Amino acid sequence: MTTDVITLTQEMIRIPSLSGKEGDMAALMVRRMREFGFSSVTTDRNGSVLGLIGPEDAEVALLFDGHMDVVPVTGSWRFDPYGGTLHEGRIYGRGSTDMKGGIAAAICGVAAAARERRLTRRVAVSASVLEEVIEGYALSSVLDACAPAAVVICEPSKLQVKAAQKGRLEIQLTFHGKPAHAATPHLGVNPLHAAARALLALENLVLPSDSRLGQALLVPTDIISSPHPSISMIPLSTTIRFDRRTLSGETREDVLGSISTCLEAAGLKDFTLAVSEDQVETFTGERASPSRWLPAWQQGAEHPLVRAAVEAVTRSGIEPRVGSWAFCTNGSESAGRRGIPTIGLGPGAEEDAHTIDESIAVDQLEAACVVYKHLALIAAT
Repeated sequence: MTTDVITLTQEMIRIPSLSGKEGDMAALMVRRMREFGFSSVTTDRNGSVLGLIGPEDAEVALLFDGHMDVVPVTGSWRFDPYGGTLHEGRIYGRGSTDMKGGIAAAICGVAAAARERRLTRRVAVSASVLEEVIEGYALSSVLDACAPAAVVICEPSKLQVKAAQKGRLEIQLTFHGKPAHAATPHLGVNPLHAAARALLALENLVLPSDSRLGQALLVPTDIISSPHPSISMIPLSTTIRFDRRTLSGETREDVLGSISTCLEAAGLKDFTLAVSEDQVETFTGERASPSRWLPAWQQGAEHPLVRAAVEAVTRSGIEPRVGSWAFCTNGSESAGRRGIPTIGLGPGAEEDAHTIDESIAVDQLEAACVVYKHLALIAAT
């Protein structure tokens, strides 16, 4: 199992799989899942791969989910970012931590569980697409296909159990102006002035907090005028894009309403608020415009899934810890939208994701295989 997970992780890293270009990686996942004994391996319309193991007439007790896509390589690397180099106990390469190592460990761990004991329920592993672009969208069709009783998100967590996660709402705030020549600005209405006032007003917006998830956040990430560039002319409109990190229980209407109230109190008007729905395209050619509203979620400490994960970690000789993620994952679809019991549990450190010289510790990969094996046996025997 140890050799398998190291080799498989290296093999995955050596295939570049940017979002929307995961085709070669998906083909590898199909081959390897079949070789590891998964009885059913399918690829859905989006290109996500789903492997199932256990009795064909039984329900799916547990789905381990990971995404195949990675962010682009930037900066100067010590090792080839697509080399999968093994050096001093770590495997280097883009996607090693986020999150090809997690998928490899899930495949190896679940296969080991099936070899060790006869499963009475099915266990699934999904390798999904486009998560780096839009969380949850691709997992939706996977969940439709296998209807799992519970979900494990294999994002990096240092093998701590994540029982909660912040959500994300991507907002576009547009101010409308009146075009005029830049030499005669008094004849127009400049939306950039309103945008500047809005940024100052929203910087002081009081946001909710939660004892588990911490403080909600509102972060401006982009500002652009239309037309762009607007040469010698007051623009027709200016749009600010915000990333709003949400807490469990918050609704889209709550978030947009508080922003609107704040802007109106600051004397601003003639604006529109919208949730981003940028179009995405999968490597299979599927196109969609999913809403960038990804809800937060929480599981209670005594939830059976959380207890099972703690037991699996303990059986593996690791001190169990339960915490939460500050970032957003595919769990926004399984838990946030659908209410399917979900936890996060994966090898590697969150802070290593998306970095130059991204890497994952071999001992984390090996331990993840054992933890996933125990969790599959607890859930499916």
